[in-house]
Amino acid sequence: MEFDYCQMEADSSGDTLLIDIGCKFTDEPDELYVVQLKGHKDGRLEELRLVFNRMDCKYNFKPEEKAAVLQYVGEALDSSEYANWFQGGLTLIDE
Repeated sequence: MEFDYCQMEADSSGDTLLIDIGCKFTDEPDELYVVQLKGHKDGRLEELRLVFNRMDCKYNFKPEEKAAVLQYVGEALDSSEYANWFQGGLTLIDE
């Protein structure tokens, strides 16, 4: 899984950060997927899903893919306007 971009936007309530990450898989290098998740101020990241053409792929992320997403979000946050938005460490919550 190779990441292409990370876009973040607070929802209208300001309590949830909507995160979209562009990614490609090595076996499909010409296709751009989007990893979506929601962040809460306490550092919880939830509702991890993979989307292609706005359709949920119902993808089951491997543990190493989840770790890579978590690391990438942390790195992207450092250089974003949301660098100080979270009030704790980031934790990916499995559903």
